[in-house]
Amino acid sequence: MLTGCSRRELLDDYPVSGVDIKLDWNGVTDKLPEGVRVIFYPKSAEGRKIDTYLSARGGKVKVPPGRYSVVAYNYDTETVQIRGEEAYETIEAFTGNCNGLGIAGTEKMVWGPDPLYVVQIDDLHIANSEEELLLDWKPKLVVKTYSFKIKVEGLEYVSSIVGSVEGMAGCYCLGRCCGIMNDAPIYFEAQGRSGEVTGSFTAFGLPEGAMSRAGLAIKFTLAFVKVDNTVQKIEVDITDVIVNSESGEGGGNDEPSKDIELPLDDDEVKVDKPENPPGGNGGGIGGDVGDWGDGGEVVLPVE
Repeated sequence: MLTGCSRRELLDDYPVSGVDIKLDWNGVTDKLPEGVRVIFYPKSAEGRKIDTYLSARGGKVKVPPGRYSVVAYNYDTETVQIRGEEAYETIEAFTGNCNGLGIAGTEKMVWGPDPLYVVQIDDLHIANSEEELLLDWKPKLVVKTYSFKIKVEGLEYVSSIVGSVEGMAGCYCLGRCCGIMNDAPIYFEAQGRSGEVTGSFTAFGLPEGAMSRAGLAIKFTLAFVKVDNTVQKIEVDITDVIVNSESGEGGGNDEPSKDIELPLDDDEVKVDKPENPPGGNGGGIGGDVGDWGDGGEVVLPVE
């Protein structure tokens, strides 16, 4: 019979310490996620990788003593996926291609990310102790939303609008806390009504090093699909607008949601009347631009 056994719990023959994680969402979001995934990556030989799921408020975890890098994020996203979780240096958030829209050309685009909240700890020491380690973490929203509004003449000729933006960060490195460039355009929806087009797009902010990159170019595109299935595009360079918003002008770089003003050559965009409008009336539905219909295949000129 063994005597003098330690009261400490074991994890596969490893001694473990108690860690009590509390997540503070005040000022972050009023709508809590379903829960969070927490990954402890060992930085020392005595540590072990711990991968667990907790409630949105946190919870208790048993972790072997050692030094760790840690990431935590909400796992209830619809478009955001995670890859490279084998290592702290490679774990990355991304979005997939826009398959299933039924619009030729959009499969070359990727979805805009939905809200992703992240905690990143580069160096955490967990002692060999009987006492629980209390950790108070405040998640950070790493997805930014940019909203716009423009005047458009000729919406009665438009059945649908497809938007995209290039040059923004389409991926996010959780360990390095930075956005990463994605070559694919980010898709977004836009709505037309009463002579105006409104919409918003999301991204992981600017790519890493973008503020000092001379060749940075951010292109905003709206493709107006007319009632005869022809497409008219407008392309706008919004590099300065985004860079200024991220550098602190007009709200500060920590604001998760921003209104931007598109630098158009004219105050109003004009959609040309289609040469062969269907049905003889040549109009949209009351001047409102709705969802994609069944009027035949539309091919977007996506580069």
